[in-house]
Amino acid sequence: MRVLIAELKLCDFLTFSSTLAFTIIGGISYPVYKPQPYLHNYALLYGFAGILYASLASPKKQVDEIDYRYLEEVEREIYVYPARPRNISVRRLLCNVKSEGYVEPFNWRPKSIYPWHVVHLAFMPGSVFETVILIRNPNIKLPNTIRIGVKRQGVFTVKYYQAEIKGYINGFSDPLNLGDVIKKGYTPSSYVTLLTTRTLRRDVPYSNIIAKGYYTEKKLAVIESNIEFRKITFRLPIL
Repeated sequence: MRVLIAELKLCDFLTFSSTLAFTIIGGISYPVYKPQPYLHNYALLYGFAGILYASLASPKKQVDEIDYRYLEEVEREIYVYPARPRNISVRRLLCNVKSEGYVEPFNWRPKSIYPWHVVHLAFMPGSVFETVILIRNPNIKLPNTIRIGVKRQGVFTVKYYQAEIKGYINGFSDPLNLGDVIKKGYTPSSYVTLLTTRTLRRDVPYSNIIAKGYYTEKKLAVIESNIEFRKITFRLPIL
C-alpha cells in the first residue's frame, strides 16, 4: 500500500452549509450559511473516483441515514482522509434568488416564503487544502482535477507527493472520520468535533462527524513528505 499526501487548490468558489446564522443588512435580516474549514472525506472519495457526489449522497428529504452508493467499491481502491486547510480565503456572497429589474410587479401576498436573499460565506479561488490518500490498488490512475461541489463549484487541481510513515505515536490526530475509524477498530479515547454533516452513512454510526481524535495508545502513524521545501506531517491511524 502506498501513502500519498495530496495538495488541493481551489479553482473557483466552494460553499458548504455547515452552520446557519442570521445577519442584518440595510435593516433586513438575511440567513447566513457558514462553512467549516474542513472537507468531508466522502465527498473527496467521490471526487477522486470521478463521481458527482451530490447526485448520489444528497437526499431529497430529511433522513437520518442514506446509502452512499459505490463508496465501498471506491474504498477498495483508495481511501481518502478528510482534508484540512493550509491556506484558505473566505468571502461573503450575497445571493439573490429573486429576479430584479427597474420595474417589477407588486404582489401583496407572495406565494413563496423562501427568502429572496441569502448570504453564503464561500471558500475563494486559490484556497489550499491538504489530505492523505492510501493507495490500495497499485494500478489506479489518480486525477489531476477533481470536483466535489454542485452547480459548477468545487473544482480543485491536485498535486500528489509520496509520503513515508516515520513511526507511531499517541496524542491528538489530524482530522478523521469518526465513524470510519470506529468501524476499523481505532476508537479514540476522546475527540473534538470539527465538522458535523446532516446525514449518516447507513450502518456506520458517527460517520457524519469529522473530528480530531485523542489516542492514549500509539495508534497514530506519523506521515511525512516534503512539499516545495516544506515538511508536511500528518498523524492518522492507518485504516
